Amino acid sequence: MSAVETLKAQLKVRAFDGPLTKQLVQLPAAHGLGRIPAGIQPDATVNSVCGYCGTGCSLKVHLQAGEAVNLSGQSSYPVNLGMACPKGWEALTPLSAKDRATTPLQRNAHGALEAVSWEAAMNTFVRQFREVLEKNGPGAAAFLSTGQIVTEEMAFLGALAKIGMGMRHGDGNTRQCMATAVTAYKQSFGYDAPPFSYKDFEESDVLIFVGANPCIAHPIMWQRVMLNQREPEIIVVDPRKTETAMAATTHLPIAPKSDLMLFYGLAARIVELGLIDQTFIDAHTRDFDAFKDFLADYSLERAAERSGISVAELDRIARLIGSGKRVSFWWTMGVNQSYEGTRLAQALINLALMTGNIGKPGSGANSITGQCNAMGSRQFSFTTSLPCLREFTSAADREEVAQILDFPVERIPTENSYAYNEIIDAIDRGEIKALWMVATNAGHSWINQKRFRQIREKLDFFVVQDMYGNTETAQIADLVLPAAGWGEKDGTFINSERRIGVTRKVRKAPGQALSDFNIFRLIAHHWGCAELFKAWSSPEAVFGLLARLSAGRPCDFTGVSGYEFLDENGGVQWPLPAPAP
Repeated sequence: MSAVETLKAQLKVRAFDGPLTKQLVQLPAAHGLGRIPAGIQPDATVNSVCGYCGTGCSLKVHLQAGEAVNLSGQSSYPVNLGMACPKGWEALTPLSAKDRATTPLQRNAHGALEAVSWEAAMNTFVRQFREVLEKNGPGAAAFLSTGQIVTEEMAFLGALAKIGMGMRHGDGNTRQCMATAVTAYKQSFGYDAPPFSYKDFEESDVLIFVGANPCIAHPIMWQRVMLNQREPEIIVVDPRKTETAMAATTHLPIAPKSDLMLFYGLAARIVELGLIDQTFIDAHTRDFDAFKDFLADYSLERAAERSGISVAELDRIARLIGSGKRVSFWWTMGVNQSYEGTRLAQALINLALMTGNIGKPGSGANSITGQCNAMGSRQFSFTTSLPCLREFTSAADREEVAQILDFPVERIPTENSYAYNEIIDAIDRGEIKALWMVATNAGHSWINQKRFRQIREKLDFFVVQDMYGNTETAQIADLVLPAAGWGEKDGTFINSERRIGVTRKVRKAPGQALSDFNIFRLIAHHWGCAELFKAWSSPEAVFGLLARLSAGRPCDFTGVSGYEFLDENGGVQWPLPAPAP
């Protein structure tokens, strides 16, 4: 080929297969969306709380012919104020993933997973679990769940497994990340109730982030910090120089595992300086004198030596905490999953209490959740406790739950479940022989993957229920149940600030995949306990039952009439009790 011919070939106009110019022109859109390309002009929108993290933003999903085609942040929602992070912008992408589970899979005689009908899958599920339970008793089967399905599904799973099927054990992966904060809140306040609102980000004079990197992990929360007009001092306590540490006014790069010594030293210095709020202490706390005596062993000098931060710098921080009008403490997994997580959370709570920084704007000792519905799991999943933190071991609590839900009280377990790690250990020693795992991938996330795979071999039967059929855990299951994901079902999430928000179905689940809620209904039918759950006809019906369970509890939301009420009010933070008659 000559040089001229080569040049002509290089310059040849290729066939165009992209969008036409007229499709890219931005035109005025309805539904308050501004100007958007003609090709994705929606004919309707629906608001839905995001399913990624514990922030709980609301997204306006754009629909064409009833199918989701685009989304944007909901401007009127009090969490994100129209903003969305990169994860939120991509919320629709997983729904079209090519590795979605689309049909039940059952391991055949040759050891391979093969597609089966829902009828066959249910028959296998019931036969195997019933055989294990009848032969070995209620402690021989367990479930492990998540913080990423809607509250109504969490409640249904726990009630079905423990009350319908007769299992004793079941826990969520939320215990792995939140148990320390929950324990600290219960011991300090008597209930698991994070005492803050996101508005506090904007109203604090001093914000202290401990083991938290909201710039990356919770971007919308960080944007709320950036809306603070009070020129706040932002202090980050973290051994690593994270993105949040780089953006803060002060970074304390403490030595690993020196957190507790640091906080006790700061508390001791605040007492020494006389910067405590004695009026608040007298009115709202007890045993402060004992705590003050305890602090006598923790000087600022000792804290400086252990943490690697100078005495002068720690003195400055102590004075900021003690003299600040509105001081807030924020932490995530850097505290919760540390080796002294409960004591660290208690130390932060005590700093807030002794300086009167609880219960007023811009204050609080505030644990931020990771998963989108960790808070829902903590309150309503029938795992660590009965709903609203009632106790399995309390006859009065069991009777109350049985009466509200119309369950025979004798079917409610009288003993606590094993914790997540104890369930794994019980499988290892042969005590638990059947496991049902819902919306969590322990084959990847468990601290010792090799041990988990070895332990799995000790199970007689292993079921994985997930929206993906190729996870590390699904690949070693005996039965895989394909589940719908976010955007393919209705329900509610409860975010870090206790706000209940609605998530909506905007697309049909692929293939034969069903919502977790409908899978539970199917199991109840095949197990023969559907009559127990006749009132559990839809997610919103279950929401009404949970509201009744919340009556008179710290998490009371009996003032919420239903999903429409939540939509109209931008979600609702509990407590919101019904008005007195």
